[in-house]
Amino acid sequence: MRIAPMQQFVDGLWGDDDDKMTLLAQAAINGGVCGQPFLKLIPAQGAMKYPRIVVLDPLLVRIVTAPDDCSLTLAYIIEYPGVNDIQKRQIIARVDPDRLAGVAGAYDLDDTWEITDFERVGGAGAWRQCGETEVWPYPFAPIFTNQNLPNPNEPWGRPDLTPDIIEMNKVLNFNESNVSRILKYHAHPKTWGKGFRHSQVNMGVDDIFIIESMDGTLQNLEMHSDLKSSLDFIAMLRDSMDEQSRVPAVALGRMENMVRGDISGVALQLLFQPLIEKTTQKQRLYGRTIREVSRAALVMAGLLPLEQYEDYPVELHWQELLPIDDLQAAQTATVYKQLGVSTATLLQKLGFDPDDEAEKNTNEQASMAAQAQPAQNMPSMSADGE
Repeated sequence: MRIAPMQQFVDGLWGDDDDKMTLLAQAAINGGVCGQPFLKLIPAQGAMKYPRIVVLDPLLVRIVTAPDDCSLTLAYIIEYPGVNDIQKRQIIARVDPDRLAGVAGAYDLDDTWEITDFERVGGAGAWRQCGETEVWPYPFAPIFTNQNLPNPNEPWGRPDLTPDIIEMNKVLNFNESNVSRILKYHAHPKTWGKGFRHSQVNMGVDDIFIIESMDGTLQNLEMHSDLKSSLDFIAMLRDSMDEQSRVPAVALGRMENMVRGDISGVALQLLFQPLIEKTTQKQRLYGRTIREVSRAALVMAGLLPLEQYEDYPVELHWQELLPIDDLQAAQTATVYKQLGVSTATLLQKLGFDPDDEAEKNTNEQASMAAQAQPAQNMPSMSADGE
């Protein structure tokens, strides 16, 4: 099956599955920790076939937005320390000649961007421009970003590691450390005695205890508590962290929270509902950035007209969030097929690639036809061999 040029270009842009998933995982980790991932699109140079997608450190990037519209980005500022006490700064600023970006939206077609590099020596010196200002002749910036989790009235999203979770994690580590120290020093009994000198007692391994004193006492000092209150408090902290992070304990593999026996699909969805809702939100936010990067690269390559940039459809295929019973899913797909659902939709629901399966089926049919052709052309023979 022939792959369309635009699809072939997008596949090459993101690389194979390993490179693509690694890059997206790096961006997602930045978003989960800092609240905002950043991807920078660097145009192809020389013999490069595709632009390069770079994951930026969110700690180095600042977003400048309109005072009355936090969703309208006016500039990105990238600042980082260089060598020999030299600081670097790059400002990517929007140029809006008709001042209609706030009305037309973030992608006013007549807008462009200017990229200017600066540097300074030391932390208090004056910034000095380096080289000429570069014009980015597209309405979209070379930097693409999204909120990790929705955060209204702010350009910066909410991270997964909120201050509450970080503080609870510190308390959890502190209490686990205390329990560990208690077990280290008091888990084993200690023998103590009074009323005699050390030389008056015989405590050999194979000997009988003998105390050469009439009023001597020898006892063991043992821990009478099983630390249940401390362990219950640790468990309560873990439950609170699970609620704050919206990650159920069963998703982390804690055996005491694992469900025994068979469980229905509806019960499994209810069990993972907080994590499903959180992941769905992330798919919508990160999915928009993936589509924007893909469309921007197509425009830069001349495969997509600029007028179609904002509306050109880029379809994403997400995997099922929950494990499925293959037999039950196949039976359900059969019922859906009888109701008129397309084969492509059912294959996607089952985790297969419809285009890949169609190509494999075509190849198999062609192979079977090629094998059957020689058999049809063989001469017939009578029973006596004549």
